[in-house]
Amino acid sequence: MTVIASDLGTYLGTTVDQTRAEYLIDRAIDLCLSICDPLPATADSVVLDVAARAYANPTSVPQQAAGPFSAGGASGGLWLTRQNKATLRRLNGGGGAFTIDTAPATAPAMPWWEINTWGAGGGVFGGDWDQP
Repeated sequence: MTVIASDLGTYLGTTVDQTRAEYLIDRAIDLCLSICDPLPATADSVVLDVAARAYANPTSVPQQAAGPFSAGGASGGLWLTRQNKATLRRLNGGGGAFTIDTAPATAPAMPWWEINTWGAGGGVFGGDWDQP
């Protein structure tokens, strides 16, 4: 993964101070590494989002809201949003639904009491239920 200052300028749609941009990108990478290490190659977008937020609003000055509504919370500075964290985890292969097989690898497909207990007559008991 390689994010450079010119990428941040392109993302913001303006020219950026090279030194400041590189510093913020490095700090954004550090924050992202706190969620998943190593960072996946596709994490560039998250790094750019974090760095751009810090570059555009370094002191976390709240944005003006229209009327009585407010976005709430700080909107700038170096921090990861809940969505940034979720995206990093997803890019790293985490997240989503999954199942855990708790049976040992040597376990049969069906328990012993279900194997060969019913006869071919469709529901006729065909053996001793407590004998494996």
